[in-house]
Amino acid sequence: MATPAPESSSPSTRVLRVAVVEDDPTLRLFLEKLVTKKGNFFEFVGAWESAEAAAVTLLSERPDVIVVDLELPGVSGMELIKQLSPRLPNTAFVVLTIHDDPQKVFAALRSGANGYLLKSARPADIAAGIRQASEGGAPLSQDIARLLIQSFQEEPAKPEKKEIPGLTPRETQILELLAHGKVPKEVAYELHLSYETVRDYLKSVYQKLHVRSRTEAVIKYLEHNP
Repeated sequence: MATPAPESSSPSTRVLRVAVVEDDPTLRLFLEKLVTKKGNFFEFVGAWESAEAAAVTLLSERPDVIVVDLELPGVSGMELIKQLSPRLPNTAFVVLTIHDDPQKVFAALRSGANGYLLKSARPADIAAGIRQASEGGAPLSQDIARLLIQSFQEEPAKPEKKEIPGLTPRETQILELLAHGKVPKEVAYELHLSYETVRDYLKSVYQKLHVRSRTEAVIKYLEHNP
């Protein structure tokens, strides 16, 4: 898990279709302008003030990234992610919220969110987080990453790591490195494996743990080895 990386300006970068679910009209307009302004990177799909208003269109439009507020009228943003993520396996969900509680972060990630950003984040960091989530990353605002690290440091150390049933030693080793913040390319380099081999191992891990993303797999690992 990492903070958003600088946005690429490569002309070959794929244009991402981005949707927004946010009940605050000022912030909704801000996000629309942010996405529209970066027309070389993003295509604006639409913005809705509630989960109920957005759900049907999101399922038909299938955006690359959906930016979601947690506190929505009616159905919550977390519930929207939980309902839509299994039906939109190629869509990344980025939470944008005021809440900096680690428990809410974990709950959102378990629900299927790929990233968690605070509304106080700079516009450039929000845009970079959208791009990073679409590429399989797990963008976190710096304050959120710091809080998560602190919450782990406050936990008593465990003398032994618990094996996750069903995973091979190599799969567990790869998952452990990911949990320590490494990306697949770094894991491949450290273990002297090809990047494609690591990806194959990850596909097997996803199937065995019944998850669909690196973030969810890491959460499962941390639940076994807090």
